[in-house]
Amino acid sequence: MKVKGTYVVTDDSYELEIYYEYYWDNGTWEQPPEDELTILRVLVDGFEITDFFWDYVKDDLEEDVRDYAIENKPYY
Repeated sequence: MKVKGTYVVTDDSYELEIYYEYYWDNGTWEQPPEDELTILRVLVDGFEITDFFWDYVKDDLEEDVRDYAIENKPYY
């Protein structure tokens, strides 16, 4: 399955929006489960900062976004 979503962090002085695509396969007894997170776009207060995110911030937030995507994926 593949879903798109938005992870939002709201603070008193800014709002961060991370648009992502999350793919997962629950696997079978023959094949282990797998997943992949792709960050599509990053905005702070409506301003595009995707390149800045990749250069400086990615490692700090990627796990938070992955956890959010896993918690909010639809169940089939």
